[in-house]
Amino acid sequence: AVISKYLHHCWRYCGANVCDLSPSSSTTRSILSEQCRAIIESISSNRVVTTFYREMLRCRAKYGAQNCAQDEELSMVCKQNILPFLQDTIYLPLVANEGLRDAIVNFIILSPPSSFQHHKVPTRCPALSCSDRAVPRCVALLLHLACTSCHESDSDSESDDPSETSTDSHLSHLCTVASVWSEDVFVSSSDVLQQQFVTEFLLYPLRENLVSENDFQKGTTGEGVSLATMLVQGVTLRLDISLSKPIRMDGMRIAEAMASLLGQNLRFDELHPATEDTMDAKEEEPEVDPKKKPKSGKRRNRMKRTRQDLLDPDAEYFTDESDSSSSQSEVSNGSSMNSSWEEEDSLDAYPLDDDEEDLRRVSLPRTLQDCFAYLVAPDSDNLARDKQQAALMELARLVESKPFDLVDMTSTLVRVLLHLEDKFGLSVFAEKKWECLLAFGIHAPLDTCVQLVEEMKGGASLGTRVEALSIIAASAERLSVSPTLVPPSPQTKNIAATSAGSTSTRLKIALGLREDNIVKEVGGDVITTTSQATFSKTRRWRQPRVDPKTTTNKFGPIAAHTIYSLFALMASTKENSSIWGGSTGELFLSEFIKTLSIMVNCASTYPSHAVSALAIDLFELAWSFHDANSVEVRRSVLLAMATCMQLMPLDVLSSNCRKWVPFLKESSMRDSDEECRKLSTIMMGSFSDMNR
Repeated sequence: AVISKYLHHCWRYCGANVCDLSPSSSTTRSILSEQCRAIIESISSNRVVTTFYREMLRCRAKYGAQNCAQDEELSMVCKQNILPFLQDTIYLPLVANEGLRDAIVNFIILSPPSSFQHHKVPTRCPALSCSDRAVPRCVALLLHLACTSCHESDSDSESDDPSETSTDSHLSHLCTVASVWSEDVFVSSSDVLQQQFVTEFLLYPLRENLVSENDFQKGTTGEGVSLATMLVQGVTLRLDISLSKPIRMDGMRIAEAMASLLGQNLRFDELHPATEDTMDAKEEEPEVDPKKKPKSGKRRNRMKRTRQDLLDPDAEYFTDESDSSSSQSEVSNGSSMNSSWEEEDSLDAYPLDDDEEDLRRVSLPRTLQDCFAYLVAPDSDNLARDKQQAALMELARLVESKPFDLVDMTSTLVRVLLHLEDKFGLSVFAEKKWECLLAFGIHAPLDTCVQLVEEMKGGASLGTRVEALSIIAASAERLSVSPTLVPPSPQTKNIAATSAGSTSTRLKIALGLREDNIVKEVGGDVITTTSQATFSKTRRWRQPRVDPKTTTNKFGPIAAHTIYSLFALMASTKENSSIWGGSTGELFLSEFIKTLSIMVNCASTYPSHAVSALAIDLFELAWSFHDANSVEVRRSVLLAMATCMQLMPLDVLSSNCRKWVPFLKESSMRDSDEECRKLSTIMMGSFSDMNR
């Protein structure tokens, strides 16, 4: 900052009309520019040079664009006050050094400036300061001028069309930033100020027409993706209603600039709020429907008069001998009643789809923080039952909308829900609790898995730990395939039902166990049905065939993180007898290995080399418990081995088959459990086919 300040003083005096030094060729700004170029080119590290550039830009933007309120004023200051100084000092090294230009993009634009942490801005709607907005604009101008000058100077020797080459070089920098700007992770996880900083860099070339319409739609990346395609993807992500207002406004500004560049008109009301003058103009304009003709006054009066002449069917009948005064009074009463009916007909009808929210004892929660306050309401609160029910009914829907505080509230709400008790006897407690936990597992899987693992480390009961494993397994299944293809998970599972061997149906089908007994839960009871009864329909009565649909496996990218978090749980608590000791420890171990098998099977369709590594690690873990005394543990071990065999490399299987085949042969003949014998027989057949 000090060097930048004195360098600016020197630059200003070199160009002054009146100078203390004698005017000569040695005091011109060109000499200063050459000296700065020589000094910068003598530094071999681009990172050091980029750090110097960043401090120069920040210092000049701080003093030059401090009080600019409008965008037009800020752009004029950047061009007239800041850019001339930068052109005479740090511009020339950029022309000949393409690596330095790339380093500036990565280090200045894509790295958050340290000045952000000194800003005292409101948390709900943060905004960049004028100086921080000027930095990306100046960088965009410098890169555009440097790319143009570089290829114009080399046009005779390198390219026949220097303008096309310079455009490609400039577009490559914009595409590098746009590819990061359009990523889902950057939109949902990056700081708001950092996103605004990157948006300013992309917005300025579009507004100043530094990119032509043809170049904007031309593919420059390795995959041929154009800058327009990447920006459209980023705008689409930012227009989500669940995101904060500054992020949405960034997408709107880019969309309006793109439309202007392509010769279209686009205007968002949220960016341009209506003023009092525009509101008055709209109110003065009469709304006339050209399809409807104005009704004449005579017809309206005639219709009104005809309706008033109608008799009231509930009025008394008068003969000719009746008093004329009484009849006249009744007619007048009837006409007044008819007129009141006419007024009532003009009123709007009440909506019939009223949710009766105004009749509730407590209002529905609108945010995740409201749900947390409802769930932790003390028992002394008279409305505690209604608050808990309202939170359980609305929490899953709020999580699916992906609010901006989802990452901050996931750990707290998952912990509260996992240990929540049905103190008020709610009929939908178990079902809604499962739906809420599963919603967190689907929309915030990593944070949910980490929190559930932490809860299993503590002094939780066996039922709570098994429930946590069920949530992790169900979330993996829902993320690996479409939700319509996965049967709904049970609301709650007691220990007896869990130990009945109710393995995932998808996992049994993947292992070729469709002839085995299928375990179902109906009304809280476990019922076993054979596959013959399930698949007894003939071809005549089958459902119509549906075209297959491709579904993205969303569990694959996070499979390694979630699975190894469970491995870390076992490694850190293996000496804890309260978790792994006794009959409860054997039951938890069987559910633990079974959950890992389901997760590895869910990740098997994801194209990654990590899947085979996960299968090898799970196979080794399961093999260490192959001689357990517990039937449940042996069953889960064989299930894990059968799952991993399909995913392990052939060289690993062939090198270790001599160690596994004797155990499988003995287990297929002498194991006391029928399912263990069947699994061992299936794996023996797999080894025999491999040896052939």
